[in-house]
Amino acid sequence: MAKDMEPVPETLLDIRNLSVDFRTPRGRVKALRDVTFPVRKGRILGLVGESGSGKSTVLWAILRLLAGNAEVTDGQITFQDRDLLGLGEGALRATRGEEISVVFQDPMTSQIPVLTYARQMFDILYRRPNLSKAEKRRMAVEMMEKVGIPDPASRIDQYPHHFSGGMRQRAGIAMALLTGPKLLLADEPTTALDVTMEAQIIHLLQDLQSETGATVVLVSHNLGLIAELCDDVVVMYAGEVVEAGSVHEIFHDARHPYTRALLECDPARIPDVSRKLPVIPGDIPDLTRALKGCIYASRCQRVMPECHETPPPAAPRSGAGFARCHLLEGPLRDPDWPPPQDVLTVSRGGAGAAAAQKSISDTPLLEVEDLNVRFRTLGALRARLRGVTDPFVDAVLDVSLTVRPGETVGLVGESGSGKTTLGRCILNLVPGESGSVRFEGREILGLPERRFKPLRRDMAMMFQDPVGSLSPRKSVRALITEPLQIHGITDLDLDAEAERLADMVRLPKPFLVRYPHELSGGQARRVGVARALALNPKLIIADEPTAGLDVSVQGEILNLMADLQAEHGLGYLVITHNLPVVRHISDRIAIMYLGRIVEEGPAEAVFRAPMHPYTQALVEGVPQPDPDRRRAHVSISGEVPSLLNRPRGCDFATRCPYAQEKCRREVPPQFHPEEGRRHACFFPVN
Repeated sequence: MAKDMEPVPETLLDIRNLSVDFRTPRGRVKALRDVTFPVRKGRILGLVGESGSGKSTVLWAILRLLAGNAEVTDGQITFQDRDLLGLGEGALRATRGEEISVVFQDPMTSQIPVLTYARQMFDILYRRPNLSKAEKRRMAVEMMEKVGIPDPASRIDQYPHHFSGGMRQRAGIAMALLTGPKLLLADEPTTALDVTMEAQIIHLLQDLQSETGATVVLVSHNLGLIAELCDDVVVMYAGEVVEAGSVHEIFHDARHPYTRALLECDPARIPDVSRKLPVIPGDIPDLTRALKGCIYASRCQRVMPECHETPPPAAPRSGAGFARCHLLEGPLRDPDWPPPQDVLTVSRGGAGAAAAQKSISDTPLLEVEDLNVRFRTLGALRARLRGVTDPFVDAVLDVSLTVRPGETVGLVGESGSGKTTLGRCILNLVPGESGSVRFEGREILGLPERRFKPLRRDMAMMFQDPVGSLSPRKSVRALITEPLQIHGITDLDLDAEAERLADMVRLPKPFLVRYPHELSGGQARRVGVARALALNPKLIIADEPTAGLDVSVQGEILNLMADLQAEHGLGYLVITHNLPVVRHISDRIAIMYLGRIVEEGPAEAVFRAPMHPYTQALVEGVPQPDPDRRRAHVSISGEVPSLLNRPRGCDFATRCPYAQEKCRREVPPQFHPEEGRRHACFFPVN
């Protein structure tokens, strides 16, 4: 964009030619280069792109909250005729919070754990000394009520750890909107939330934005969220804006090859079940090096020699929209680009071969039967003093499940439904109260660790947090070979084994000398897969294997897992709340709610005709990456009940739109309507 371009009418925030560098030991990282786009009043703008594309850097540049090693080398950020980059500290502090506010990605780390919400909200209103304490409390309670927190007058005096993840995010939104800001910045506000809570937050943001007239800038790599919520979209890649336009233009007429590839990689946009997902080959380029030509050239399916040398021109579209590509403008323009929507521009890579090799054995690898897991809520003495006869909570109740060699079983449910606890109990990481867990026909529940340890060579777990589960003091080489050392396997060359495992998960060998903090989310996930495979296990329990990953990176990880399963006959128990992903990778799906399995069956049948109302709500609650398919209402409302106050009859009765009196009195048994399917509902929907 030209520096003298006329501003768009009714522009609240105007970013012009913004360039930001970070000084690092490896050299200057050119994180943003010539970023230009307007944010129009009263609209929601979505910033989209893979990790490392510079989305969050733009947000922190607006607030001047960049790290100490950052330097703004060029550009302007104009907010209501004021250049934010030129404001003094006093004026900047007066703007932050009052006129520009933020909803952070992780509400647990952005909220102060030792202060009540009342105290935190009073602190936000410190610039208003004319308000009494009672008036401030009234404003805070009203805002808590507005974002849908039940009983706000009493819950405002609670601490963040008393709230669930969804409620903490609601409280974060309440604090951000308390001062009535003109601009709200939201950084991945639903990343850690399950599908039903995500839908509630989406609708909450929509309602609040229309009610207050605030302007919103939303950062996300969730294309369904962007399509559901935004009016305008800016697509970023490796620190540059490659395309911008209205949400309908971006999703129905994507013109840049990168935008087109991103949309094609979203599993929610793939109608037919596919064992192999599309991926964008390659990685974001090293931004410490001199950059010439098109930044996307190294990964583009339609690259031409000129793309490596000549910067692409901007092809304008309606409003302030544009796309930067040689295929769209200039002497290299191709009138046949972009192709029709149903033509894939990125490949899935060997889908047929992997599907043909996969075979599922009839003999179960893992058999879980009537498993119960309980956690103590009070110590014995305190329970006796309080007269509590049963100081326990049931986290997993009467769960039965099987996994066969070569089979992928998806375990789906909201946060707090007991999925991770079930996986950890299978691996003897938490004790089971009763029931049976058999591995290759051998009972393993309650085995002492001394006898269980040899079995860990055949059973592995991929943990939810790819970086947090790796020791920060060990190199990738040491982390990958650690399981071999723990189990005393000394007849192998550890260096050669590290390189073999790195090749297996397609991790470049130079990465073996790096440490976890030097890895991206996708790279750290590959290290976790390599660790899990080090001992050639037969069963892998994967806890949220795609959490926080971009659509292309999650496709790479899932394709890798599919290849390894076909090659080694692995059994997978995949714990997730990502329904579009689980639909493509699972052979069978088990739906879990409040510690119980409420439905199980073949993946295709469960998605086509769910029987339990909870399953139906989950399937319908997935935001679609299509702005023409926005939902008019939330498929399921309310929070998962506390395990300390489990409903008397059916666990789902308090949230079920079809609940009858019988549901509130009796616990439904497991019904088997057809071969291979079961559900726990008196009044199934299909």
